[in-house]
Amino acid sequence: MITITLCGELADIFTEQITVAVSSVAEAIAALRANFPGFATCLYEAAQRGVGYQIKVGFQEVDETQLYSPISKSVNTIRIIPVIAGAGTVGRIIGGVALLGLGLAGVGFLGLSSTTLALTGGAMLLGGISSLFGRQASPDAKESKKSLTFGGPSTTVKEGGRVPIIYGVIVAGLYVVSAKIVTYLTK
Repeated sequence: MITITLCGELADIFTEQITVAVSSVAEAIAALRANFPGFATCLYEAAQRGVGYQIKVGFQEVDETQLYSPISKSVNTIRIIPVIAGAGTVGRIIGGVALLGLGLAGVGFLGLSSTTLALTGGAMLLGGISSLFGRQASPDAKESKKSLTFGGPSTTVKEGGRVPIIYGVIVAGLYVVSAKIVTYLTK
């Protein structure tokens, strides 16, 4: 059984939580549509107002391509959270400044203390600013060449690529940071 938690106006209109037996996010949405006749209409009207929804299975965010993927047996929650359209980098910066301002003014909001608001706003502000500077270049199909030097998983990395930090044992490709080839002439 999986508990679906609706947040925001969906919780106000329908219910905060419902427990259903589903094996994917698509089945969970179908169960919500079956139990609440106006659910699909509410989602459509929210989209017209610029409100989208983020779906989290456990603590993992799910996008449109993973709606039909099976849910792990260890996961027991699905959360549907409203997100204002366009709340990307600039939205984080604006939201961070607003929360930081409320926190510094000593105003509590939604039961949160002013210190919590200030810290959350500061984190959002710094996250938005850092994502402005940390753009990842998209790889071009023309530039990807097969390397015959190193075998195993794909070893394609470009300047500015992310370097993963892995704890534990895992089979992964490697990033060649530097290589040196020395040849000796023997007689």
